[in-house]
Amino acid sequence: MSPPERRLTAILCADVVGYSRLVGRDETGTLARLDQARGILRTAIEGQGGRVFNLAGDGLLAEFPSALAAVQAAIAAQDRLGVWASDQPEDDRMRLRIGVNLGDVVVSGDDLLGDGVNVAARLQEVAVPGGICLSGAVYEQVRSKIEIGFADLGPRSMKNIADPVRVYALRIGPDAHRVEAASPSAAAPGRYSPFESLRRRVLGALVVVAVLLVINLMTNPYDLWVQWPALGLGIAVLMPVIRHLLWGRPLDADGK
Repeated sequence: MSPPERRLTAILCADVVGYSRLVGRDETGTLARLDQARGILRTAIEGQGGRVFNLAGDGLLAEFPSALAAVQAAIAAQDRLGVWASDQPEDDRMRLRIGVNLGDVVVSGDDLLGDGVNVAARLQEVAVPGGICLSGAVYEQVRSKIEIGFADLGPRSMKNIADPVRVYALRIGPDAHRVEAASPSAAAPGRYSPFESLRRRVLGALVVVAVLLVINLMTNPYDLWVQWPALGLGIAVLMPVIRHLLWGRPLDADGK
């Protein structure tokens, strides 16, 4: 018996958000919109040289000759789907999540199987509605080739996948600001959110001022000099906020 054919390929997985709820509200209308959404997806996929190989349930799986082609197809699809869905009622609006992975797959006729496909399916589960998540392998291939920002969501443990997968979200669409909120573990280990970092710096400065005040009172209670170093510390701690308010500079994870 010959070993199964394997190959390295880029996999795109797309899935409808809240499909069961949509079907429960309007089965006929939802099925019609699903066909339309799949048509938009297929056009974007074939435009980048991709091939749809599975249409199970409300999802879609496609393969591409390169990671860049898969990501470009995903971006084009979400852009077109966003326009298509914009005039749909909010409660009935059909939005999709997309995951893209680069991995080893097993060829089974026209179908593809294996961890390479499974990881792509798990990645779409992490994406925000209308969003795209990439594996670290895809990110390394495309990060310098597309003019779109990325959010590093960190390593993620995935069901039935042996090793954690590093996940990156593309900053696209109206919910781009929410991509890091999609995961409570979005921040890299040892890093804090901008406002958590600022809070820690304020608390640290208060502790230093309290120590200086005790020293001041113990050495010369009639001459308070502690206000001057306290003023300097306050300015240093609040400078990131001042720069943000005056010049729009972002508060990064170091509070700068």
